Amino acid sequence: MPSSEVCTLLWVEITKRLQAFYQCVCWIVLCVQGVCAATLRFFSTKSPVTGSRIKLIPCTGGEGRLCRIFNEVSLFNEYFWQVQLELKELSPGCLSLVQRNDAYVERYANDRATSGQMQAITTLLQHLLTRHQCFTSVAIYLSVFRDHHQLICDALVKNRSLEKLKFYAWRTTRQSLRTIATSLLHLDHLQELELQDMSPNRNFIDSLSEFLASTRSLKALTVTRQYFECEEDAFAFLEGLRRNQTIATLSFDTVRLRNNSLNQDIDISASPRCAMALSNYLRCCRTLRTLSIGGRFLEHFTEVHRQIVRALAKNKSLAKVTLVSFSLEDKDIQLISRLLNPQSNPDELQLELALDLSKFNTNEYRPLFKALASNPCLKKVTVELFKQADVVELCRAVRTSGARERFYVGTHYLREDTVDALTECKELSSVAVPPQMFSSHEPMMTILRLLPSCSHVTSLVLTLWARQFEGPAGSHIAQCITDMTSVRTLDLRILYRGFGDAFANAQWELAQALTANKSIRRLRLHGPWFGETDIEMLAGTLQSSRTLCEMFFFRQRMNFVISLTQKLSSNISRNYTLLDMRLEKPWYMSRDWFIVADVLRRNCSLVTRAAHFVMGTRLKYCAAAAELVHSNPGLVETVQKLASVDENEAASRIKNSLESFSEMDDFMRMAGVVKRGVTCHSRDDGQKQLVDIGRDCWLYLRQYIKVADILDEQ
Repeated sequence: MPSSEVCTLLWVEITKRLQAFYQCVCWIVLCVQGVCAATLRFFSTKSPVTGSRIKLIPCTGGEGRLCRIFNEVSLFNEYFWQVQLELKELSPGCLSLVQRNDAYVERYANDRATSGQMQAITTLLQHLLTRHQCFTSVAIYLSVFRDHHQLICDALVKNRSLEKLKFYAWRTTRQSLRTIATSLLHLDHLQELELQDMSPNRNFIDSLSEFLASTRSLKALTVTRQYFECEEDAFAFLEGLRRNQTIATLSFDTVRLRNNSLNQDIDISASPRCAMALSNYLRCCRTLRTLSIGGRFLEHFTEVHRQIVRALAKNKSLAKVTLVSFSLEDKDIQLISRLLNPQSNPDELQLELALDLSKFNTNEYRPLFKALASNPCLKKVTVELFKQADVVELCRAVRTSGARERFYVGTHYLREDTVDALTECKELSSVAVPPQMFSSHEPMMTILRLLPSCSHVTSLVLTLWARQFEGPAGSHIAQCITDMTSVRTLDLRILYRGFGDAFANAQWELAQALTANKSIRRLRLHGPWFGETDIEMLAGTLQSSRTLCEMFFFRQRMNFVISLTQKLSSNISRNYTLLDMRLEKPWYMSRDWFIVADVLRRNCSLVTRAAHFVMGTRLKYCAAAAELVHSNPGLVETVQKLASVDENEAASRIKNSLESFSEMDDFMRMAGVVKRGVTCHSRDDGQKQLVDIGRDCWLYLRQYIKVADILDEQ
């Protein structure tokens, strides 16, 4: 046997033995640390997708350094995916366990995971909670972990780094709630708490109330879809809220009381006692700075909401109030005007409204908008619902309000009698074309000719019957999609009753149009209407696109989903733009789909790091991310949200942040090569050194050198 082959075989054997030795050492370390037997058993199991083994390493993050667990996130997610959860980086260097964007967590997760898989998933979560300071946020779905809630709660009690905790309690046992209630009292470091779909028993409510009264760390509380069994339970919760001295941000939607005698749920406003308790809290609380209330488009602005507004008008500490999805009457506008009165509120108060004005007449728009616009503390008004036939009058009222930039009109569903007004109503940025719009061929051609010229329309929902692609119409539709250079979000829905030859002939042109349009950022396709050739084209577009950030496929055939993910998985890692992709069957798990989704997670992490770099987080790995994804449209949108600026300002900030380390000294400091600046000892032979090459030469070289090219010191 040649000596080279002997050396190769010897090296393979040495590697195997070293790996076995490493595993043995890890077992010993875990045993010394007192890790449970379940963890030790799990340590030798293989992951469900790639068949790899997880190394349960301790946290190594800190001082601007990423924890080594970030190299293992993909492996961890192979387990969490089984219950539709996912590890993501929502802030630089910090991990969060969240619901997957396309998940049906409560309906499918626990039913699809075996007891052994749930044990492994629980072990991983327990390890993260107890061993990693970089794990700062977790969503606990109690029905998913219904057989392991005690282990999770024990880990929560031991954790000292968790900043945000979300409890989702649909289909939850009383025992689970009792265990959670006990653990809450030990979370003396928690900053954000979110409760969703809770129907708590009195034991839980008492513990939650005690936690709210005693905590010195909680800064934000979110309560959505909360149900109380009786008035006493609701009052006990509100009493705990009243005793709290730390919450600065409060968000809640309609709180419900369960009326067993009527076998239905009623709004908390049915209880004057609870309404009064909530109003007293909002009127007297001095720590509250931000308040968001969701009405879910109630039939009317209920008395409890009127009491809330009256209370807010007397609160001098609030800086921002958001009222979302309320249907208002005249007297409610007058009430809100009191809240907007600058004499009753500090100058820094910011109010945002999202309204349902479907009950307003056209002659009521102008006085309403002028009254709202006259108050400088009203920063944003979104008219979510309105009479579609009155869209022209609505837009004219916005135009003459004197504060057009603060008003936003919701989606307009086009009608035959409003098509001609589309070019006039520049306030319309979101338009939907329903299928009944095209009762004949001519209205369809009219709207297709108009849309490309409407530069103010940035979001379009286009719903068509497959038969409407007959003749030249299919080519017109495809050309319309190609020419719409201002549309950022396109929702294309094809309704079918047997496609027929007309649509089959138009498929290729339609796929080409979607590929040719470079302005679309979010694309949503409904209907099983792609062939194999079209899939090939779409896969190529997704892999190479530098503008498409989101891609949704709904009502697609399973063979289409499988074929698309197979084609994408081979080269999708080269894409640094795509941030979200959703399928009709999110619980369908395959290796190809996992590869695609993991690239999306990576891209989201890079955008998060880059955005925080733009906002001032001067860390090397954030600078490296900014260099990678600086042209990603999603980065611009993220900076817009973080900085509350427009698109142009966000793009300018991104450019300035990249230029901030273009010079030699700045680059070397950012890369960790030097602490202050680059200096070189003089040479005896007089040869030029790095500092002598000149600025122009350095900037030329800099085009080929990235921060990530400079390896960290080991």
